[in-house]
Amino acid sequence: MLKKIMASILLISSGAAQAGLVNLNNEDMQSIAGQGGADLSWTLSLNHKYANDMSLKTISTVDATGKTTAANYGYSCVNNIMCRLAIAPNNHVDSSGNKKWLVFKQIQGTLQIDKFSLDGSTILNKDNKAQTAMQLSFYDDKPLKIRNFGFANLSVETGATAYQNSATYTTFNSNQSVPDFDKGAETGFMGLNMHGNLHLSGDLKIFSYNCAGTSTSRC
Repeated sequence: MLKKIMASILLISSGAAQAGLVNLNNEDMQSIAGQGGADLSWTLSLNHKYANDMSLKTISTVDATGKTTAANYGYSCVNNIMCRLAIAPNNHVDSSGNKKWLVFKQIQGTLQIDKFSLDGSTILNKDNKAQTAMQLSFYDDKPLKIRNFGFANLSVETGATAYQNSATYTTFNSNQSVPDFDKGAETGFMGLNMHGNLHLSGDLKIFSYNCAGTSTSRC
């Protein structure tokens, strides 16, 4: 019985909602003016403590004075092999036909921007006529935060599943111990780490170049 009552209410509500709708032609649409927009924020976190612990609300923990007491963007991965990006460019193989992989090991990073705005704008198109555009606005005091972004090692691995190779630095040149800096690290020939703020200021307008504002143009 409850389901029937709910269904009846929905049908009545639907009919009432549709009763006030009218069709608008192209001229009506062009005469409509409005105002609005949205302030947005965006965060991308990969293989960091912030990404794995859903209880964390910010990428940094601060005290009452605003001083940072803990960074939540430290590398956090249970299994290093699962924190990789492996690419087989154009299916390259060695002389024996084994697939070659370009492997980014311990890939990680947190990117965050506290505020940017999405709004509508007007431009003059190629026919010198007014045309609507989508506008993204960025602010100098709301930089893009880049935290611990990069990878630990880059290597070339050979074999069908060579992207899973787990070799680490232990010894070299007839069993000589490697320096402490590399001991136990995954093998590779370079790494990358970025940390800082990228300041952006200005507007980015996105529109269709071929839009002429006519009923036959595709905008």
